[in-house]
Amino acid sequence: MATLKTALKHLLTGPMGSLFGLLLILMIVMRLMPGQQVFGLMHNYLGFHSLIELTCVVVAVLSALAIFNSYRTLSYQYLCVGSLMALSAVMDTLHLLSMPGMTDFFSPNTLDKAIYFWLLARLCAISALLLLSLSHFSDQPARFPRLTLMLFLAAGVLFPIFVFGYPQDIPAMYIPGHGLTPLKIMLEWGLAGMAVLAGIILLRSTRLRQRRDREMLTLAAWVTALAEICFTLYGSANDEFNILGHIYKAISYILIFRALFLSHLRYPWKALNETQTRLAEQEQRWNLALKGSATGVWDMNLVTDRLFASAQFHQMLGYRNGALPREAQAWRERLFHPDDLGHVMASFDEHVAGLSEHWRCEYRFLDAQNQWRWLQANGQIMDFDEEQRPTRIVGTVIDIQTRREQEQRLSEARQRLQTLFDTTPLSMLVIDRKGVIQQHNPMLEQLLTPHEIAIGQDSIWQWVSTEEESHPLQSWQEWQQQVDMSDHESTWHCELTMIFYDHGRSEQPLWTEWVISALPEEDLYLLLIEDISARRQATELLIENAGLYRSTFESGNAIKLLIDPDSGAIIDANTAASDYYGYSPAMLRTMTMASISLTPQATRQQRARKTLLEQEAHFETRHRLADGAVRDVEVFVAAVVIGGRTLIYEMVHDITARKEAEQDLVLLNQRLSQDGLYRQHLNELSTRLFELNDIAGVIPLLEEYLPRCFTDTCGELALRIEELEQAHCITWGGALIEQPSFEYRQRLSTSTGAMGRMTLQANPRDDEDRHRLERMTDETARILTLTLINLRLRNQLTDHAYRDALTGLYNRRYLNETLPDLLENASAESPVSLALLDLDHFKRLNDTWGHDAGDQVLVALGEILTQRLRATDLSCRYGGEEFIVVLPGASASIAMMRLNEVLEQFGLWSMEAGDDRISHLTFSAGLIEAPRQGHDMNTLIELADQALYGAKHAGRGRVHSFDAALLAN
Repeated sequence: MATLKTALKHLLTGPMGSLFGLLLILMIVMRLMPGQQVFGLMHNYLGFHSLIELTCVVVAVLSALAIFNSYRTLSYQYLCVGSLMALSAVMDTLHLLSMPGMTDFFSPNTLDKAIYFWLLARLCAISALLLLSLSHFSDQPARFPRLTLMLFLAAGVLFPIFVFGYPQDIPAMYIPGHGLTPLKIMLEWGLAGMAVLAGIILLRSTRLRQRRDREMLTLAAWVTALAEICFTLYGSANDEFNILGHIYKAISYILIFRALFLSHLRYPWKALNETQTRLAEQEQRWNLALKGSATGVWDMNLVTDRLFASAQFHQMLGYRNGALPREAQAWRERLFHPDDLGHVMASFDEHVAGLSEHWRCEYRFLDAQNQWRWLQANGQIMDFDEEQRPTRIVGTVIDIQTRREQEQRLSEARQRLQTLFDTTPLSMLVIDRKGVIQQHNPMLEQLLTPHEIAIGQDSIWQWVSTEEESHPLQSWQEWQQQVDMSDHESTWHCELTMIFYDHGRSEQPLWTEWVISALPEEDLYLLLIEDISARRQATELLIENAGLYRSTFESGNAIKLLIDPDSGAIIDANTAASDYYGYSPAMLRTMTMASISLTPQATRQQRARKTLLEQEAHFETRHRLADGAVRDVEVFVAAVVIGGRTLIYEMVHDITARKEAEQDLVLLNQRLSQDGLYRQHLNELSTRLFELNDIAGVIPLLEEYLPRCFTDTCGELALRIEELEQAHCITWGGALIEQPSFEYRQRLSTSTGAMGRMTLQANPRDDEDRHRLERMTDETARILTLTLINLRLRNQLTDHAYRDALTGLYNRRYLNETLPDLLENASAESPVSLALLDLDHFKRLNDTWGHDAGDQVLVALGEILTQRLRATDLSCRYGGEEFIVVLPGASASIAMMRLNEVLEQFGLWSMEAGDDRISHLTFSAGLIEAPRQGHDMNTLIELADQALYGAKHAGRGRVHSFDAALLAN
């Protein structure tokens, strides 16, 4: 009930409640007032009654149509509601036609007959509202819609037959002189109760999602109830309650139509528009995603064997949009790599045949530069015909050239590593976590000869003696755990005695050093085995024979030190160490390693403990000499026992020169990389510059590429090009400073003078870097100079080909190439006017004053045409003293005005010719307009020539527009 109370509150406090209250008050006021007849005459009432009933019939029909046309398939509920509304329209029509005063319809018209049709119409309308309010009906499409409609149609036929055919069997509803019968009043109150019940249920219905629709239908039901109450109160057919009831009926029908229209037409269309908007937004986001992800789209029609490729597809391969052919056969013949075509078509045919859910293939494709480029295509069948044969495939394509190149480099690197693996002088094995051999190189076989190795079966631990196996195996397993936890040293070192048995089963020990490192592959490791038997024997001899050790310690040029592993104190140093560090042997024996080693103390102590544990090790560090110089050294260490005391024996080698060489190599690689990147960008800039046709395009390209070519520098390029209106200054890397550490300038000059200057500022590391920057600047300046010279020569050649040498106007060749396109695009909104000019008495002028004077007159007319006409107008010397002027976008009247201005200006021009003056010159011109007089160039010039003849015939010195009738006369 709380929900009903809330709904009633919303209804009664809103505009619908106000309207219902107004109608209820009106009925009460009419009840309290004395009765009267609104229409005195019956025929006046029939006009009002017909208008109201026809309105209700139209509204009922429209409501039924709104329901029937809102869904592709209807549920039983909506099918019945629409049928009841249509049936109510039929009954209201029969009610209208059965009213007394109307022409008899099948049987004599009586008020009883009209009331029965009225009651049937009200029953249908209220039943429709009551059925619409019920929410528990299924939304599933009706299984027998035609049968349902036939039942309603049968009811609509049987009821009128019964009323028309058996009027004597129907109870009376109205008795003249007495009024309404109790049966009529009872039926009207029953219909009113049904209407009130329908309104209450509609107010709580979940079938209608919009609250406004529920309230409007509820109000329609309750207004129908008020109308039914009014029809229990009238005494005659034309009193005030009959009139009021019909008005209430019309109001309720209009409310029903508005609610059904909003619910079944306006809201679905609104939802459709919102869906279309969301679909457009999703399509836009999809296009942006494709564009951002550098993915091309293709669409193939299998029936026509034609392909569509998106703009991103074209751009990916360097083609302009639309350049790729639409015929798939052209792709197969010219664009697919011949070696890839077979497997491409095989996989494609398998997908078309339904053997795969998706099509995926990698192949080489010909790009715009005639280079083969690796692509990866993905596709899927999207449409089928009636026989379920595929008709359309849509897919995407991405550029995998970089990935393929990386895979090629990776393959080459693997080959190099395999070569290194096979040819290294050390024994190398690939083992798993248990130590089982998965792969080995030939040196292992040489080390273990004559013992054979079983791949995937033999374990490395079978070569270790039983007494020595447990500790190394435990250490290796702990190292594996550290590897898994990513908290480990890069390698595992261990010295082991390998035991082999000859054919007589006697032991053959072999001292080896094992170094194990993890491979990128999961649970695989690389093992290096080095035979250190000789080194081990030497170490044992050194430990056992102190005298021999001392002799070895002092002899040779190697730097040797004895270090206390606990304090780091230098216990002993040989002469080579004294000479190297610059301290006397006695001074060295009072010092600690902290005085000469730059390695932190914690690291030194860790290395000392490791040396005592593993007996031998080596590392690289840096030592400081007595003069403060710092040198790179490589230190080999071993634990020795002298006088019962364990010390660390260090042999130091100076590797400063090697380190410097390595640094020089790194620097060289950096320079080569920078130079390669510069040359790549410079080549791109050079290519795009030499493709230009307009010198104005040079500036944007330089602004784009110069910062890429000269990274980590500041620069400026000042250009002054005659063809451009103003000077240009291109800068990169920030503003130039007044006193840079390095500055290099190079002028851009030609035989006609300087065109600009290029300035480069940087912080080079050395002279080689300086020379590199100077070389880059010189090369860039040279390319820019050649580009500008090339563009100038190209423009000059164009001018020579299309310009008249005497007047500087366009020549006949340029006219023949340009005019047809202008005439083809001419329209009534944008006409093109053409005039043929011929100098008057030009032959007499040449004969009188000479050809030089005639040439000056031609030049003068060309200058006047250039000055007086627009920049978009086309002035050409057609031949001799004939000129053609083309005025795009100008009608014949406008062209006539401009040519008269030229004629007037030409008449004012004069020149000295010896003692005489040439003046008052004129020309005659014939004017035509396209497309009004055609599109063909030759035809239009012939018409202009006829108009020119008319101007000559009319007295010269004038402009005639083409007029066929005038010329005929």
